Amino acid sequence: MSNRLLTAFCALLACAHPAPSGPEQAQAPVSAAPVKEEASAGAGAEAAAPAGQQARAEATALRIMAEVAAARSLPIIGEVSIRVMDRGAIRDFARAAMYEHNTPARLRLIGRIEASLGVLPRGSDAEKVLLDLLEEAVMGIYDPKSGSLMIGSHVTDGMLSMVVGHEIAHGLQDMSFGLLKYQTPMDGQSDAETARTFLIEGDAQAAYLAWVSGPGGLAAIGDEVLAAMGDQTLDLAGVMPQPILTRMLQMPYTDGAATVVKIAREQGWAAVDALYRDLPTTSEQMLHPEKLLAREPARSVRVDAGPLLARLPGYQVVWEDDLGEASLLAMLAEVEKSKVARRGAAGWGGDRYVVLERAGDDALGRLPITVGLTVWDSAGDAAEFEASFGRYMAKQTGPRGVIERRGDRVIFATQAPDEATRRTIAGAAWSAFAVDEAGSGSPTKERG
Repeated sequence: MSNRLLTAFCALLACAHPAPSGPEQAQAPVSAAPVKEEASAGAGAEAAAPAGQQARAEATALRIMAEVAAARSLPIIGEVSIRVMDRGAIRDFARAAMYEHNTPARLRLIGRIEASLGVLPRGSDAEKVLLDLLEEAVMGIYDPKSGSLMIGSHVTDGMLSMVVGHEIAHGLQDMSFGLLKYQTPMDGQSDAETARTFLIEGDAQAAYLAWVSGPGGLAAIGDEVLAAMGDQTLDLAGVMPQPILTRMLQMPYTDGAATVVKIAREQGWAAVDALYRDLPTTSEQMLHPEKLLAREPARSVRVDAGPLLARLPGYQVVWEDDLGEASLLAMLAEVEKSKVARRGAAGWGGDRYVVLERAGDDALGRLPITVGLTVWDSAGDAAEFEASFGRYMAKQTGPRGVIERRGDRVIFATQAPDEATRRTIAGAAWSAFAVDEAGSGSPTKERG
């Protein structure tokens, strides 16, 4: 669910975790790297950026654009403009982007669902949580609407090459593939949105890594380095104020980049380019390159809330969506070390959940009930997930939960208000979900 809060922004955000600065490079000819100077940095806070910062950002972009383009094997067929923005301006930009596809009521509901799932604390203001996180973490933004590269005024000279290198890669992506169309929300398909974000951000970070590695390029980056980057993101995010959201924000730059690096090393950048024409459909594919190359699909999980609503009078469905392996991994890492969390989330086959609520619950401070089913590649995979997710629920959602496994399937529910409701959900949930058998397209239902 946390990807619902983040995917609208991830295509705009620079990597926020520490990364090496780029090497000193020879200045690229102006004609080879068109960087458009801003006549004015804008009004208000943006205009207050010191002239020296603006000049350094423009010079850095001019210096490295051609080199990043060569490292990524993408042509320079357009221009990018450069702006330096302070944290307040970044927050304002993010807030405006947030409400392009959301209303305050919708965002409030999303925040309450996040709390139901244990991703946010009860009573959290979703807008404030997200904007605080982005304001603190963001170092640069590429805006495909304006073709602008925006750099935070808090970025140090030592970090400038890293931020510009990543964001210039977004500009190159935009020139060749057009990023704006990839920012359209995919309602009810959050995992597909997450996969798309992993591709775009992972590709930009891989391009930066190819450039910063010098003549050795991606061949100089060992698999053990890529794995350590990913595991560090899972383990260290636990010290952040919103650890699960922080993991989801950072994983595209580590796990997504690792997958893109491996594809580019084995099959060349043209294979990465092809992914923009045939997008990955699950975050599982972007976590496991072999599944991406095989185009392993998710098993379709369908939900008919009728059996639940018939036995829970007064409730109605207010949301339906999926989670995906990446979201589950970010959640499991809250209670498991990275390697154990990865084992618990691996073998994901598909999932679906519904959110149920009664009129007036919000005003009374009650969280909605979330009921979902996950299906796994094997009963053993399901058992591993059940154990880890049970620990997650105990820590994050409290005693008001249900988790039960039958073979390769696990149902879960959160925020059921009493024991009678939990028993009702446990009985009805198995009848509410149907899973297409792998490769058959034929749904099967468990009988409650």
